[in-house]
Amino acid sequence: MSSCLASLPWIRSHLGRVLRLILAITMLGAGAAHAEPADATQRLKILTWNIQMLPTFPSVESLNKGQAMRAPWIIEYLNDSKYDIVCLQEVIDPKMTGLLKAGLKKTFPHIVTVDPKGVFSGTSGGILFASRIPIKYVDHIVFKNVQGVDALAEKGCVLVEAEQNGVRFQIAGTHLQAGSNEVKAKEIPEIADGIIKKHAQPGVPQFLVGDMNIDTAEADLYAKLLTTNEMQDFPLDDKSPYTVDSENSWKARKKGHRGGRIDHVLLNPRGTKTAIRRQTVQRARQEHEGKTIDLADHYGVVAEVELAK
Repeated sequence: MSSCLASLPWIRSHLGRVLRLILAITMLGAGAAHAEPADATQRLKILTWNIQMLPTFPSVESLNKGQAMRAPWIIEYLNDSKYDIVCLQEVIDPKMTGLLKAGLKKTFPHIVTVDPKGVFSGTSGGILFASRIPIKYVDHIVFKNVQGVDALAEKGCVLVEAEQNGVRFQIAGTHLQAGSNEVKAKEIPEIADGIIKKHAQPGVPQFLVGDMNIDTAEADLYAKLLTTNEMQDFPLDDKSPYTVDSENSWKARKKGHRGGRIDHVLLNPRGTKTAIRRQTVQRARQEHEGKTIDLADHYGVVAEVELAK
């Protein structure tokens, strides 16, 4: 008892220091209890979307799809979205390309495009990457096998790379030939040899996204797309799992025409636990002068990704 009393002056003089020590130990324990494990998965939301920003010519009515009207709507829609990385296709009209890049820059500060050799903007089929997280350009190809107006658009594939909390990954954005399956069949190995396999690294997941112009119903050609590029596909969680259909305001098809799924997000985890947990169809629309107008002639595909080593 006497020894306890004798220690009271020391306790009083060091009370503040003791209390601060106890508080620090308590907070450290609480932090450890809530800390993320070192190998925690990282969530990522990727959108691929053909937005139909073709060059406009007053004399060619088929190319005039309200680009000047739709571009501000698309910018507003994307800026209000929760997407981490966006890959757009058919960003080709020079004026609309500049407008999109400037309008998205604040929300998506990391933008990657490739300068064309010809007179139009957006080589490799008008691929434009816009990202909230840092991305860097890695490589691109222009298809050797390409025909007609698709050659003017310099269709091909663009590869970017990013890192999210220690998990490095690559995304290849592409836009394949419209129409001819024979040409598409030749472009598929161009992507594989010129981009996917060329830059493949163990432990670095690779995504292949874009307007492939290959329907999942075209079994042989779709299988060639997957196997040649060593990719996996994932189901669309939608009662109408199509990226083009007769309900779209820009499609002059008869009602009841079967839709198609020609826009895809594919994945090769490259030995990691990375996976696409859910995919949905994005149908962006705007009310204008008493009409409902789709923001593009394609619907987007949204992939909810878990990045993991």
